[in-house]
Order: sequence, then structure tokens, then C-alpha cells
Amino acid sequence: MSRKDKKERRAALRDFLVAIPGAFDRAVASLSWLVVLGAVALGALLLHLMVGGAGHRRPAPPPGGHGDNPSGALYVRDLGRLPDGRHTFDLVYELVLRNETGGPFAVESSLDRLAIGDLVTGGDVVELGQAPGLFDESSARVPGAIAWHVAAISPKGGRNDRHNGPLVGDYQPGRWRSHAAHYRINARLDQFADVAIGYGLRHRPHGWFGRPGDIDNDAHDEEVQLGAVLRAHCPLGVKIQHGEVRSLCGA
Repeated sequence: MSRKDKKERRAALRDFLVAIPGAFDRAVASLSWLVVLGAVALGALLLHLMVGGAGHRRPAPPPGGHGDNPSGALYVRDLGRLPDGRHTFDLVYELVLRNETGGPFAVESSLDRLAIGDLVTGGDVVELGQAPGLFDESSARVPGAIAWHVAAISPKGGRNDRHNGPLVGDYQPGRWRSHAAHYRINARLDQFADVAIGYGLRHRPHGWFGRPGDIDNDAHDEEVQLGAVLRAHCPLGVKIQHGEVRSLCGA
């Protein structure tokens, strides 16, 4: 090997040894930035799960089925006319709740409610609206159409005692419970009656920060204009399901 080649090789080796520390420092700096960025991303993800997940939690599991679960119907029978012109009515609202999902869920609370309504507006066309909501009474009111008032709430302790209601319990797949809210009222034929059954479905934990204490409230009801019971001319009464009134005496 010539002297010139030796000089060139030594120069190349010297340049290589000089360049290594700088390249190593640049690589370490790049890795440090990647670690910092990864830590920031992980922190943002954890913050979203803890804070954002609280306001956008996964809803509780539905009872399943094909739109007919739970299923309910209101049965109303006229028990006779009173001296003041009112009638005594027997109202029974039956609700069946089934677990048609692949996993268990729990009902934490159960509540019944009877509301009576008076038509307070006249005219050829009026907006009847809906009865007050079971869990938020102001949500379903339509001012000026029907004046609703809650006539009864059960269990006896009302909303404070609903955790002992009849639908409360664990529902394994395929299990079901039924409940009948039964009331007897004295009312005029022009009045309305609405019977509702509601329950609180326990939220199933989802992810690392799922909150098992969350409850999703659901309510089902049927409404009847009491004069329709007499117009059916049936001593057995009528059945109201999905808002449709049918005589129990057949076609």
C-alpha cells in the first residue's frame, strides 16, 4: 500500500471517528423527542378517558328484543256511576321486562305513577300534548292543552323509596319480570288518565374508568280519555296498547 493510500485511509478513519459522537447525539435527541411526544399523547388519552368519558359514557345495555321489549298494556273498566255524575274506574297497567341480550343487567329502581288530566282549552283544534314525564315532569308538558296533575306515586315512599320497587333485581339472559300498577279513581268522563311504570337500569362499566354507579332511567306509559271506556259499551272494559283503544268484548 502506498504512502498516499495510507494517508487517505487514516484521514477517512479520523473523519469517521469525529462524526460518530455527533450522529449519536442527534440520534439520542431524536429519541428523546419521541419519548416526550409519546408521553404527551398518553397523558392526553388518559385525560380524555377520565374527564371526557364522564360526559360521554357508554349507555347502559338495552333489554334487547325487536322493539316489543318491554311490553305493556293498560286495562280500564267502568265500575259504575256516582251520584255526582262521576264514574269509578279501575285501571291496571301491566308491564313485562325481559332480558333478551347476551349478558346480564340490573334494575336498580322501579316507580309507578298515575296522572289525571283536565282539558282546559276549547276550540275546533287543540294540541293535547303528553302527560308529565315520570322522571322529569316538566319535559313533556304542553301548556294550555291539558292540565295534568300527579295523583299517585308508588312505592309508598315515592321517589325516595323506588329502590325497593317491584322490577328491581338482577336480570340474567332470558330472565323476565312482570308488574301491574293498579289504581281505582273517581273521575269525570271528560278527564284523562295516564299510568306509567319506570325503572333505572344500572350502567355497566366500560373501559378502565367505567362508573358502575351510573343509572339510565326509562319509562313507559299508556293514556286514555275516560269517556272512551263507556263508548266501548263493554262491561269488561277496554285495552289500550300503543295508544290504540280496543274493546275487551271482541270485535
